[in-house]
Amino acid sequence: MRKWIIVAGAIVVITVVVGFLLLLNINSLIARNKGYLIAQAEDALGRKVSMGEVQATLWSGLGARIADFTMSDDPAYSSGEFVRAKDLQVNLRFWPLLRKEVQVKRVILHDPVIQIVRNADGEFNFFTIGKGAKEKKETSAKEKKEAPAKEPGQPAWLVSLVDLSGGDIHYLDRKDGADLRLQQIDLKVEDFDFNRAFSVKLAAAVYAGKQNLKLTSKVGPLRPDGDFTQVPLNGELDIDPFDATRLNAAAPKLKGALGKDIDLTGVFRVKDFKFNGTLKDLAVNGKIEGTEGAVRYGKTLQKPAGMPLTLTADARYAGDKLTIRKGQLRLHTLDLATAGDIQFGNGAFLNLSVDSKPASLEGWDKIVPAIASYQLAGTLELQAKVRGKMNKGAVPEVQGVLSLKKASAKPPEFSKPIENLDTRINFTGQKADISDMTLSLGKSRIRLAAAIQKFAPLTLTYKMSTAELWPADYSASLGEERKADVIRNLRSEGQFAMANGNMTYQGKLNSADGTLYNVPYKGLDATVSLADKVANIRSLRLNTLSGAVQVEGEYSFKEAVPRFSIASKVQGIDVKDLYAALDPKAERDIRGQMNANMKLSGSGKNWEEIKPALRGQGDAEVLQGALLNFNIAEGALTGITGMPGLTNIINPSLRQKYPETFTAKDTEFKELKANFDVADGRINVKNLRMSAADFLVQGEGWVDFTRKVDFRSTLSFSQRLSADLSQSARETIYLLNDQGQLEVPFVLSGRMPNVKPKPDTRYLGQLVQRGFMRKGADDLQKRFLGGGKDPAAQQNETPNDSDTKKKKSSTEDKIRRGLEGLFKR
Repeated sequence: MRKWIIVAGAIVVITVVVGFLLLLNINSLIARNKGYLIAQAEDALGRKVSMGEVQATLWSGLGARIADFTMSDDPAYSSGEFVRAKDLQVNLRFWPLLRKEVQVKRVILHDPVIQIVRNADGEFNFFTIGKGAKEKKETSAKEKKEAPAKEPGQPAWLVSLVDLSGGDIHYLDRKDGADLRLQQIDLKVEDFDFNRAFSVKLAAAVYAGKQNLKLTSKVGPLRPDGDFTQVPLNGELDIDPFDATRLNAAAPKLKGALGKDIDLTGVFRVKDFKFNGTLKDLAVNGKIEGTEGAVRYGKTLQKPAGMPLTLTADARYAGDKLTIRKGQLRLHTLDLATAGDIQFGNGAFLNLSVDSKPASLEGWDKIVPAIASYQLAGTLELQAKVRGKMNKGAVPEVQGVLSLKKASAKPPEFSKPIENLDTRINFTGQKADISDMTLSLGKSRIRLAAAIQKFAPLTLTYKMSTAELWPADYSASLGEERKADVIRNLRSEGQFAMANGNMTYQGKLNSADGTLYNVPYKGLDATVSLADKVANIRSLRLNTLSGAVQVEGEYSFKEAVPRFSIASKVQGIDVKDLYAALDPKAERDIRGQMNANMKLSGSGKNWEEIKPALRGQGDAEVLQGALLNFNIAEGALTGITGMPGLTNIINPSLRQKYPETFTAKDTEFKELKANFDVADGRINVKNLRMSAADFLVQGEGWVDFTRKVDFRSTLSFSQRLSADLSQSARETIYLLNDQGQLEVPFVLSGRMPNVKPKPDTRYLGQLVQRGFMRKGADDLQKRFLGGGKDPAAQQNETPNDSDTKKKKSSTEDKIRRGLEGLFKR
């Protein structure tokens, strides 16, 4: 036994010595023939090659170790290096060497830098490795004519790139615009064979400071035509973490593959992602975490970084079709399970089932822009099946139920939130039905039923009822003076539609009673519509201010300052209450019941803004009313009492007989009628007619919204009162018209109520002259001017022409001086 041990030891020693001597001889042989070996390598590779020291090695098998190895790129792709390695180790299979065959067992690149380029035609720079210059030219000439199938090639050196240690790869894609860099690459390929599956292990840093990508997979067999999309794959992938922002910038085609509406930024994590199949028919099972990333889907969804997001899927992608055997989405508070198919192409065709657990609505206004700032709360639960095409202008059909419990929301323009919303929305294809929904808004409890006729564009009909609705609860901009507004026993029904961000509405509403703008009303009935930010009042009727109102018109809020135009008819409106409604602080100038027809237009948000812009025309009458704190008859006659002989025109007996006309504080009238137009902050009045028991006023003028007035009118007393005035002051008969009525023209100018009628002296002078002509100039001179001679004596005189002229001139001067003295006041 000892003898055999000694023999075996001697053999081992001899083998080691022989191997060492052989290694020295091989190294010496390689050193002497280095140039020849480089030339052979360049001829075989079709590339320029340089290397440092070359040594034979027995480590991990028989082979060679090459220091400072470089291989140039194909000049058709770039002028740089294809690969540069600090150390290249080639291990050969031993037994084939005995048959004078060279088979590469493994090639390891230490700290390599590799540049992979794909040209605009989609061909890679490593396709030409192993082809001589002549072969490349022949291949290029034949490609267009014959288009032969690509072959991966069989030279053993191709395996030299299968094992990397600490490498960097720069991938430049001139077809898709990608510019990717992978660093700290450790790649190990085991049992490589073109015709059998082989193992690949890869670890790399993808836009990270340390290795964040780990891949283990079985690959192959490789296809003879070089189609990588049909190569079988079976492995597992982890990328933890990866920066989507940097990856989007480096690979824009990858971002585009997600669709123009989808944008991923920030940090995501791919964990336990298993795959099996080919790139064209691939089964996957894994998880993607996106809590630290941001996701945007057009204007529909915008998940910020920091909000929980996890997607778990067991699915298969084949032929532009994604089959989800089991999927689960956790986004914010939503936990949603799904299964089914998504067919990609011209839009997406969905055939999915979705089932969620009860999810809190809090915080979703930060994810869905359409409900931003709505302060959502409550819970949501969904069970549905979705089927149909989804692209621009089309939405799939939905069958299922959406439940809301104790939901609440506060739209930005609301002063109070919508609360206690409980409902079930039943989806049936392109329609949905809300059979019975209740909610609270401030002090109101509202019942609502609705039906969605179609989702694209969104169209729904509704019916709503509530015992009371307070405008201050849904309009935060209302002032304190409108806090008491309330709409009672409200019923409304109509149709909403939403298309391209624009809302349209048609509907009816009625209310038994209530208060709006501090004005009580009853029997409100309206038909309204809304389109393109213009509200049309097709018909509005209500009883208010002790009368009735009918209105048609429109209200436009396209611009910052709203515009309106209305046509209205009012009957029996209490003018005093109307004053209070327009301006509660304004003094009352008139009372009575008003009937009017008018058309008005203007702009503004409140009465102060509306007043200068108001335009319109119409006619109005006030019945059984009064001008308050203003006696027009007494004021007009007082202005002429300075006329000689008319000082006591309104004596005590007349005041006692006609108290409403001369002693009352107000001017009572039976009817006040006028036509008017509104412009430049004033109401221009035409054909004014005010009739009272014993007088009539006619005229025209204007009044503005500051209560300034300017009127030219005539006061005509009744024949009865005119006769009594003539008895009181007989000189009044010279101021009577042909019908025996006293006419007093006057001017009313100033600011109400501090105005008094002023007689029109010119017109009164004309009346006096007419009296002169009727009664005789001599008699009028004697009675009014005095100093005249006896008429009989005048008859005995025969005046010459010069005397006649002097007397005529003297008489005219006296009349003029008398009138000036009479009306100077």
